[in-house]
Amino acid sequence: MSVQRLPLEQVLAQPLSFVLAPPVVRFYLTHTLALLASLAVVIWALIDGQAGFGLIHWVGVIFGGTLLLISLWPSSWNRKLLINLAFDEQQLYLVNGLTQEAVTVPRERVRAVNHNKLPGHDGAIIAFTLDLTLDDAELALIQYTLDAKVEERFQLDDNGYRFGFVANWQRRRALLATIAVLAPAVVIPEPVDEDEDDDDWG
Repeated sequence: MSVQRLPLEQVLAQPLSFVLAPPVVRFYLTHTLALLASLAVVIWALIDGQAGFGLIHWVGVIFGGTLLLISLWPSSWNRKLLINLAFDEQQLYLVNGLTQEAVTVPRERVRAVNHNKLPGHDGAIIAFTLDLTLDDAELALIQYTLDAKVEERFQLDDNGYRFGFVANWQRRRALLATIAVLAPAVVIPEPVDEDEDDDDWG
């Protein structure tokens, strides 16, 4: 069986062609702005509420404080937790960022790339899917590592399964162009207005 589990650190230590993770600048800038905004709301609520603590002040303290705690939580600043895919010239790496584990799959196992957006089981928008050729044992290992269940809608045949991936803050056109090297697209995206926002996943 050519499908194997690896620690994510071992994968990232190799020369990779692409890692599907949030862009550094956008990720840290967003978290910094969220932290500063929540801190400002809490400070404003405490100062303005000195003359009388009303409902708006409680809302500011509770919701601003909650966002502030989330922003200060160390794992919130860890981009590795959001990685879900990587590849190099020979291998594809399906990643569970939360457990910091990956499964390596030979790139020739990629049948096709599907560019159309789909709703995920957890409400997230699936940006694209990869059709992989796998036997039952390999599929079971991947599902166990990714902590995911086999979905009937993604079962292609006895030896094929479709895996969905979220965009991880990447711009749509650039992301689809990057993964195009993996395999031919099986579904052509619907025409979109050139003025459409790249980040519109709705």
